[in-house]
Amino acid sequence: MPRLLIQNALVIDPARKLEKKLNLFIEDGLIKSVGTGYPGTARGSFEIYDASGLWLMPGLIDMHVHTREPGMETAEDLKSSARAAAAGGFTSILAMANTEPPVDNPALIRRLRAKAEGLPVNIYFSAAVTCGRSGRDLADLEALKNAGARAFTDDGACVADFGLLKKALRLAKKLKTPVMEHAESLALTGSGIMHDCARARRLKVPGIPREAEVFMVLRDLLLAGSTGGPLHLQHVSCRESARLVTAAKKAGFNVTAETCPHYFTLTCENVKDAAFKMKPPLREGSDRAALKKGLADGTIDVIASDHAPHSAAEKAKGLLKAPFGVIGLETTLGLALTELFYKGSVSRIRLAELMSANPARILGLKKKGRLAPGMDADLTLIDPLARYRVPPRFYSKSVNSPFVGRRLKGRVAATIVGGRFVFRDGRFL
Repeated sequence: MPRLLIQNALVIDPARKLEKKLNLFIEDGLIKSVGTGYPGTARGSFEIYDASGLWLMPGLIDMHVHTREPGMETAEDLKSSARAAAAGGFTSILAMANTEPPVDNPALIRRLRAKAEGLPVNIYFSAAVTCGRSGRDLADLEALKNAGARAFTDDGACVADFGLLKKALRLAKKLKTPVMEHAESLALTGSGIMHDCARARRLKVPGIPREAEVFMVLRDLLLAGSTGGPLHLQHVSCRESARLVTAAKKAGFNVTAETCPHYFTLTCENVKDAAFKMKPPLREGSDRAALKKGLADGTIDVIASDHAPHSAAEKAKGLLKAPFGVIGLETTLGLALTELFYKGSVSRIRLAELMSANPARILGLKKKGRLAPGMDADLTLIDPLARYRVPPRFYSKSVNSPFVGRRLKGRVAATIVGGRFVFRDGRFL
């Protein structure tokens, strides 16, 4: 294994509330020491990387990624997901279960885990809550956990049956594994395309009322409260949802929540074409402000990309017929820096919590999310002053991003996984 000394970086460790210019030494794929000077116990040769002017955070973790494998590899696959993640500064990602077929059996999880070995980043897998994601019968959650599932989710669909979700949350409590809920009432969504607002009426497309999300958020929180099960709310988009999460946390519920860069950056007034079509949809300015506040005050625990690739041909069908979803692995870090850190919403330490420490804790990744001796040497180096426009091409197979051409400040300088550089200075190693 390579031995590496990273010098002169601004080390940001949320576990110790540390922001200090230090050196970090890596040996055997683990962090050996964090401090000043050379490691006193090191023997033999080691590589030195001068990180002057860079920030060093525990490796970023995206816990909401659609890798599209198996079944939809024209849009994305495990290999292209891993490359896009590394280029975006992520060292670990959680793959969603809404593939074709869905990840609802232990054999498929084991096969996917084996295929993910040796890729540039760590890929973990979620498993479906219900068989076939049909919402009718509970999958064998214990067997799925034993096969390596890090979370249970029917993402792309809500577990609509109250009793079924209650049973899942009780089992999840026993298994110490979160149920990640796509909180949406399809009955209220109907044929909606974007948020029900003046912009939707100008574009003459059917709207999705905010109640489609808020109703299910309230239901999910009530079930989490009654069971004590670990509930993680995905892609929160509404101000009311944030308020409900705040109340649930004050009541002691075992709940966490995420939001995505498009929700704290854009609003429904930005919608122009299918590149802006996602679910839940872009909401209003007051929702965006509430989400930023929630990211700052601890209401919302995680920034996740909800990376949802689709082929150019699918997105070319237009706003009415194109599928929901946008990519985000390669833009999430830059958007978080530009829209949150540089606009004064969150600190560097809070950003590291939102994008590393908290996802590691929720997913039970005990050796990730902190910069301390013995932890995995998964690291993200950031150039905070880099200025650039989001390019029209990505390492992802797909290009369905609403942020092409947007000016950003701050980007990944290097991604280190298991003590090895996998991406540095704009290229893979």
